[in-house]
Amino acid sequence: MKWNELKELIEILDHSSLDVLKVENQDIKLYFQKHDTANVKIDFKEQLSQTAEFVTKETEKPAAKKEDGFYQIKSPMIGAFYSRSNPEAEPFVQVGSVIEKNQTVCVLEAMKLFNEVVSDVEGEITEILVEEGHIIEFGQPLFLVKVGE
Repeated sequence: MKWNELKELIEILDHSSLDVLKVENQDIKLYFQKHDTANVKIDFKEQLSQTAEFVTKETEKPAAKKEDGFYQIKSPMIGAFYSRSNPEAEPFVQVGSVIEKNQTVCVLEAMKLFNEVVSDVEGEITEILVEEGHIIEFGQPLFLVKVGE
């Protein structure tokens, strides 16, 4: 694991709700603790099982939220928000863009992997609710879409 990958992992974890993370492989042992948990006994097998259940539940794409003809496209994961596939490319969408269902609207980067976020509705982008490069939480609204009649 390279230093910049480790630094990115720590930043993502720091913005998440996890308090303790322990990762071990043949090359590295990583223990991350946000708060003072010295008096807390952790059963890592149980914690791993609970984490697996959490990841399974939390990676399901959150449903779009409908309010007065508007939908919120929400983040399906934690990661850094990017409006384009690379710095020289045009943004996937902008305010005023008309989008179709299953159209890519942005990418989220986590651990050097870029994951496309696709729209689950058709309509017009009326607002981009996050800023380029910011760390996004699971379920955080990304776009406000006006749905056609």
